[in-house]
Amino acid sequence: MKRWLLGVCVVALAVPVVAQEGPIQQRGMEAVANFLQLTPEQVDQWKGLLDTQEAALAPLRDLLRDTERALGELLRSDNPDPTAVGSLVLQGKNIKEQMEEVHRTYLHGFEGMLTPEQAGRLAAIRRAERLEPLFPAFRLFGLLPPPPPGPAQ
Repeated sequence: MKRWLLGVCVVALAVPVVAQEGPIQQRGMEAVANFLQLTPEQVDQWKGLLDTQEAALAPLRDLLRDTERALGELLRSDNPDPTAVGSLVLQGKNIKEQMEEVHRTYLHGFEGMLTPEQAGRLAAIRRAERLEPLFPAFRLFGLLPPPPPGPAQ
């Protein structure tokens, strides 16, 4: 559960970067759209979901940052009030739960727009992601080929 929560927080913090238009983000979106074989209408719908998620997450991120800053300041004081510390910890937990719910809503919307074939492709990527940490061990014993060379430096 903690790993999942960390993943959600990382995603929540990374979404503004991904949602920004730029060459890297555009290539990433194109790669996902091509792999899943999204239609132009689905890509537009996906962009709308990202925009909606960002609009919901931005104020929560600000609130979480302010809460964590206040908690840090309180903990650095000579005699922090335990009640205030507990209150800020619970407030931070509540904000993170709200962020998780926003992300779940985004995922539900994204998954809901997929055809069964596209959903299968997404499931395959999710399975592959769980297996990726095993690749080095398999390469060590020659059970997988070495990775292709990277771009020239």
